[in-house]
Amino acid sequence: MSSGRCLVEAIDPGRPGGPAEADDTGPDQDENGGDGPSRGNPPSGRPTQQDVPEEPAPRRPSLQPLIGENGGPTGFVAGPDRSDELLALLAEGADPNAPAPLAVDPAIPAQLAINELELSGPVIRLSTGDNGFVGVPVWLWIERDQDLTGPRSATAAVGNAEVTATGRLAAVEWELGPSGERVVCEGPGTPWTGQAGPSPDCGYVYELRSLPERTGGSGRWPIVATIVWQVGWVGISGGAPVSGQQTVRVSADTSVSVGEIQVLVSGGGS
Repeated sequence: MSSGRCLVEAIDPGRPGGPAEADDTGPDQDENGGDGPSRGNPPSGRPTQQDVPEEPAPRRPSLQPLIGENGGPTGFVAGPDRSDELLALLAEGADPNAPAPLAVDPAIPAQLAINELELSGPVIRLSTGDNGFVGVPVWLWIERDQDLTGPRSATAAVGNAEVTATGRLAAVEWELGPSGERVVCEGPGTPWTGQAGPSPDCGYVYELRSLPERTGGSGRWPIVATIVWQVGWVGISGGAPVSGQQTVRVSADTSVSVGEIQVLVSGGGS
C-alpha cells in the first residue's frame, strides 16, 4: 500500500475588530520576496475597522394614509420623509411620540356638574292653607324662584373632559292623599290671590274628608310635590364634542286637613 503526506495550511483570522497578529518568528514576505509591513500595521488587503467609512442609516419613509370613499383610511403607503417637520415640532415644544389623550367617559364630569347644580326641592303652596273643604277647588303651586325652578348651570372637568350642565323645570308632579290621586302640572302653577273658581293650570278638588280611619289616624291627607328637572349637558371629551340629557326628580311634602262645610238651614214662620 502506498503512503503520502497531507499538507494543511492554517490562516490566522486575526482578533475581532483588528488585523491578525503578526508571526513572531520573522517578518512577512510580500510576493516579490521583500519585507512586509512592519509590526502594528495591517497586512495588505485586510482593512481595519477604522478603514471602513461609516455611512448614515437610511431614513425610514413616512407612512401616509390611503383615504377610502367613506373618508376613512383603507391602508398606508410610503410617503416623503417628515423627520425635519418632526424636529421642528420638537423645537416648538411638542412631543410627536406622546400618546394621544384618552377620552374620559363624559358621564363622569356630567354627574359632577349635575351635583354642583344643587337642585332644590319645591316650596309647596296651597290656596286652602292648612285646612281645606270637600268640593272646594284647591290651587296648587310652588315658589317661583330661580333656585327652585331654574334654569341653573354648573361646569365640571375631569382629565381632558369638561361638561356644562343646565337644569330646567319640566313639570311638577303632585300626590294628593287619597290612593292613586295624582296631578301633573307643566309648570310651577299660578299663585292664588283670592280668585274664585279653579286654578287655570294646576289644581285639585278633594271629594273625601281626611278622616282618621282614612289617613292612618293623622286626620290629614299627605301631599307630595316633585319637581321634574330636565338636565342637558354639553362639553368636550378627548377633543370631541359630547352631549346628553338626564332627568332629576326632587321632592318635598306637607299635609292638609280636609273637612266639610256645614250649612245651617233655619225654618221661617208663616
